Amino acid sequence: VRGLSWVRGELNGRDSFSAKAGRTLSFEDVPPELMAGVDVYKNPSADIIEGGVGGTVNLRTRMPFDSAKRVLAYSLDSSWGDLSRNWQPSGSVLYSNRWDTSIGEVGFLIDLSDSKLSSRTDTISVDPYFARTDLVPGRTVYVPGGFGYRTLDYERRRKGIAAALQWRPNDQLEASLQFLRSSASQSSTEYAVGFNPGSTNGPAAGTSFTYDDDGHFVKGTLAQSPGGSSLGSSTIDTRFADRSSVTSDYAFNLKYNPNDKWSLSGDIQYVYAKTKTVDNTAFNALSGDAAPASLDVTGSLPVITMNNDTAYTSNPASYYLQAAMDHHDRNEAAQWAERFDADYSFDEGSWLKSFRFGVRHTFRQATTRETSYRWDTVAPSWSAPPITQLEGYQGYYGLYEFDNYFRGKANLPATFVMPSAAFVNNYGDTSQVLSRIAQQNGGGWRPFNGDFEDQGQFGGKGSTNHQKEETLAAYGLLRFGDDVSLWGEQRGIDGNFGLRVVKTESQSQGLQVFTPNTTSPDIPAADQAFSNGAKSTYRGGRDYVNVLPSFNLRLKITPDMFIRFAAAKAIVRPDFQQLQPNYTISATNGFLTGGSCSNTIPGGAQANCVYQFTANAGNPDLKPVRSTQFDLSYEWYFNPTGSVTATVFYKDIYNFITNGSANLDFTNNGVTRSVQVVQPYNAGHGKIKGFEVAYQQYYDFLPGALRGLGAQANFTYVDSEGSRNAASNPYDSNQVGNIRTNGDEMPLEGLSKTSYNVAALYDLGKVSARLAYNWRERYLLTTTAANINIPAWYDDYGQLDGSVFYTVNEGLKIGFQAANLTNTRTKILVSYPGRPEVGLTKHNWVVADRRYSIVLRGTF
Repeated sequence: VRGLSWVRGELNGRDSFSAKAGRTLSFEDVPPELMAGVDVYKNPSADIIEGGVGGTVNLRTRMPFDSAKRVLAYSLDSSWGDLSRNWQPSGSVLYSNRWDTSIGEVGFLIDLSDSKLSSRTDTISVDPYFARTDLVPGRTVYVPGGFGYRTLDYERRRKGIAAALQWRPNDQLEASLQFLRSSASQSSTEYAVGFNPGSTNGPAAGTSFTYDDDGHFVKGTLAQSPGGSSLGSSTIDTRFADRSSVTSDYAFNLKYNPNDKWSLSGDIQYVYAKTKTVDNTAFNALSGDAAPASLDVTGSLPVITMNNDTAYTSNPASYYLQAAMDHHDRNEAAQWAERFDADYSFDEGSWLKSFRFGVRHTFRQATTRETSYRWDTVAPSWSAPPITQLEGYQGYYGLYEFDNYFRGKANLPATFVMPSAAFVNNYGDTSQVLSRIAQQNGGGWRPFNGDFEDQGQFGGKGSTNHQKEETLAAYGLLRFGDDVSLWGEQRGIDGNFGLRVVKTESQSQGLQVFTPNTTSPDIPAADQAFSNGAKSTYRGGRDYVNVLPSFNLRLKITPDMFIRFAAAKAIVRPDFQQLQPNYTISATNGFLTGGSCSNTIPGGAQANCVYQFTANAGNPDLKPVRSTQFDLSYEWYFNPTGSVTATVFYKDIYNFITNGSANLDFTNNGVTRSVQVVQPYNAGHGKIKGFEVAYQQYYDFLPGALRGLGAQANFTYVDSEGSRNAASNPYDSNQVGNIRTNGDEMPLEGLSKTSYNVAALYDLGKVSARLAYNWRERYLLTTTAANINIPAWYDDYGQLDGSVFYTVNEGLKIGFQAANLTNTRTKILVSYPGRPEVGLTKHNWVVADRRYSIVLRGTF
């Protein structure tokens, strides 16, 4: 599944998930110490649960009958990041045993794990470029709107427990009970500085800008306006985000083999997951405009030079407490799943080998509660005292030094007085201080009152989304195989064909909220009655049936050389966030001119009509994305450790989910109005096609110690076309123009056109080593990046990792691992819908830890 999206994740062949808006398992919430293995399926067969177009990845946890005897194992490691400069431990311990008893064979396993991680990322940002015709006579040039830099410190702790009980009373019957609980807590503290001279900025007095051949700004001294003497507004903030999540998974499985012909199995599973997030930001700002700053992007990193006296930016009296922003979510989800499978084996020697059939039923409920990002002023600039005069804020700000920023490779333009981490990481106390200061200084920010559906508190757009989904699937799978006469010789052929039919019933419940329109008394009474602040429950849903045939064929050219062909239909259901029917209906007021309402209100006049009612929402009527897909591969296993493979694939995709606008009628308070609603919808038809080649081999024919050498290499090419993307947030009206403008189509998100991996291996005796380089071409990250609302691209990226392990004895192994040895930086680019002449411009330069780990593994 290299290079492809829409990959389904499973845990022990079952659904698992975190309590966010998506459907798949978050791998970061599952400790790797609990895993026994990973199964990868590139093309579905009828017995595989639907939901993977790019493939299916099944994580398998350990079971007691996997080992022939008692196992007591442990793993300890300590990792260090060269930016975070902090050692963090991880460890796990596993006990497994099996016993012969009077009631049959019994096995028990328990695995406990605990891991910590610290990391840091440094970022330099250059804001999107604006087209300018006023700076160079007769020429359009492109100038950034601002710049900034930031550091983010990240901490994660992950705990896991897995337990399994197996019972085999005889050769015909086996029962197992599994439990897995994974909990993760993640927190981050970010220090950010930004300056925004805006879209009309220009060269400072006595200076000029330098441009490249395409007209892009490359260096100069930015002022708020051409010939100006100030830089403009500043944003100096500290942000703390904390997320905790827990997933508990209970499963019971029973297998019964009454004879040599039949195998029966039943499975019952219950999953419960919950998450909680608190995100809190406080903003300082300079009370006076900063002096113009110099920006140079001609090198590998931008060079920012602030022209202020350091004493000014280092003095707390130069700042006021500008604003605050918070975000909260509380999510939970639960699912029951039951399945029954049967397998009948045909007589030996028959062309038909077996027939497998079964049914599966699931019922899931999910509740997502979240606020918007609630930004508002604490002390507006016109009424703000210096922070040195704010009661309750003393001791909660200070100079922040960007220590070892970009490992010393980037200049630090200045030091700034920032809110302290201690201030923002305690929301309960901080919110009361901020609220009191806001009320004393005319600010609008108020603490979150805990009601996710309260549209009256500042920020509005709180929402609670309830989802119910029930599925019923049935399948049949026929396996075949025999020798056939081909090219003058007997050659083996085997495979399967099957059919899976699945019915889905989904129900969604949200809110429709009619935002009060009180800005002008001259608005018609009927329109004011429609926009009266009322809210009510809104329900929607869709039932659909999908018929999913599949065919898999393998031809054995020789015992070591195969050709495989696969064809199948697959689906991916919409994410729950895309289904939520939360409508916040707002009025855009206008002015009545010549009998029609214009959206332009003359100066000094008041609005006297409603130009348009608008809303953003999810769409409970969405259908799943459908794929008809084909794979053809060649595989040659020329020795026990060597292979060459080549695969071509083609996927015909229907029902892409994108965002658009439609006029829908809503009735409230006895008044009906047409509302322009931006929401996801099924549209378009696209294609994903490409190929992959891979090679691996150990050179055991070499003499002496060289026989431990080996290599792995693969290359993937992916081409996608024909449809559009939906933004991650269906409530952002910017996405309509950003996804497709003037007929321009964008590639699918997350797909690099080319990627490759190369690894040098060494395995001989007690030594095992690996050095791997992974590279992928630029790809579309999102169609609407946060804050800038335009498409963002992840630039070409390659990273070198390595590891070496030494086996001390049968029960002890020590090792060393290293990630990002090349110290590769990430670059984020942005593009401009409808303006292809601008091209791509660099937006973010990001550097993260090089990580080193010492590992100790042992068994008894």
